[in-house]
Amino acid sequence: MTTSSRPLDAAAKPPAKRRAPKTAPKPESRLATELSSWPTRLFFGAEILLALALFIAQAPRLEGDFALLAMLIILNVAAELKPIPVYGDTYISVGFVITTSIMVLFGGPGVVLAAPIEAVAGRLGRRKLDYKAVTNAAMFTIVYSAGAAAYDLIADVNPSHVSTEMIPAAIAAVLVSFVLNAVLVACSVRLTHGDSLSDLWNKHTWVAPQFIGLGIIGMALVSAYVALGIAGIVAFLTPAFMMRLSMKQYVDKTVENVEKLKNQNKALQSANVEIRRVSEELRYSYDGTLEALVNALDARDQETKGHSIRVSKYMLQIAREMGVKEGTTEWTDMQRGSLLHDVGKIGVSDMILLKPGKLTDEEWTKMRLHPEIGYNMIRQVKFLEGAAELILQHHERWDGKGYPAGLNEEEILLGSRIFSVVDTFDSMTSDRPYRLAMKTQDALNEILRCSGTQFDPMVVEAFLDTYEKWVQEREEMIGSADSPISMPHAA
Repeated sequence: MTTSSRPLDAAAKPPAKRRAPKTAPKPESRLATELSSWPTRLFFGAEILLALALFIAQAPRLEGDFALLAMLIILNVAAELKPIPVYGDTYISVGFVITTSIMVLFGGPGVVLAAPIEAVAGRLGRRKLDYKAVTNAAMFTIVYSAGAAAYDLIADVNPSHVSTEMIPAAIAAVLVSFVLNAVLVACSVRLTHGDSLSDLWNKHTWVAPQFIGLGIIGMALVSAYVALGIAGIVAFLTPAFMMRLSMKQYVDKTVENVEKLKNQNKALQSANVEIRRVSEELRYSYDGTLEALVNALDARDQETKGHSIRVSKYMLQIAREMGVKEGTTEWTDMQRGSLLHDVGKIGVSDMILLKPGKLTDEEWTKMRLHPEIGYNMIRQVKFLEGAAELILQHHERWDGKGYPAGLNEEEILLGSRIFSVVDTFDSMTSDRPYRLAMKTQDALNEILRCSGTQFDPMVVEAFLDTYEKWVQEREEMIGSADSPISMPHAA
């Protein structure tokens, strides 16, 4: 009746979420570990002494049909030799049906003889004949003796006829056996493994219905014996062992389904790893494509070389300041959109793009088409859909006087509002064919002057938080502008 139909093994560790050691310790070393503390040795020693006292006091008082007792013990051994494993270290058998019968028919004297034999059979059934057979024998003796005593308080042992007192007496015997068994096992495991008593109790309460169910069947077996003798026991064993067969089939089917689920889970994990690998490869392919486009733009306009890389770096710093989470879709769209913001200039004539003087009104009209050109170029590329929207709006203004759609305030994407500030700052502090770079302090003053008109005030505030760091980094980046440009990868 271990987490089953027999009492739980006294020193056996119950199912727990612990990693098994890579190399199982030798029996001697495990024994030395589990019995290393004096409280543990004292506990098991006390159990063994109490069991011996019960055996000495009860065994001489044995009365009844010895042949029947021998038959019941043999049946119990047969049940314990074929336990049903569930949940790793937990086993179920129908042996408690026979144990209950011995309690009712032979009382304490019968169970003190049957308990040690059952303990040895239980360990043999699990192929673990070790010192725990001794500690289990002691615990079984104590538990069954207590159950038999509870029965004896309510109804007569070895009844000559079936009576109503037998039912509450049997229930009392089962409950006392279960509770005492759970307490003793929890204490022993607490001492040997340090587990919490409350956790151990919670792990064992699920077997209470089985104790009660098997005990009731044992009571029915006694009733069959009282009415029909040995023939009644033989006849009644059929449903008991059919129950064992159905339990075995159920557990085996459950184990089979669990194994299937484990295999499917492994396959899913492998597929997930492969999907992540392919996803990483695609991401790097996307970034490589963007890098090629950015370098192509820089090769066309040497005056703005490095501009897209710098703007992207600044923009992501402000986005982080404003609470955009790194690695999100919004973050990635900002990173890609800022890098490709001027891709539409591919559709602008070199005569306009590289003109050293001021542009005419007609030339400005053509230049202002580049956001829409860039948007139309990349909007049908799935992984650049969000970036395309940023490109389309990157010349909109907070006051609604921008282009191409004249959007205002929060109608404009946050990424485009951030971009507007960093693009303007980098452009003002960089040389152009038609003018020299402004000083960084003058550019800062211009940004502040246009806050609330051209720029989102909240973005300007975030810009101020990173300004000094930017100035230093910008000087370093411009100083290495002739080196190969490497695009920052999306997180």
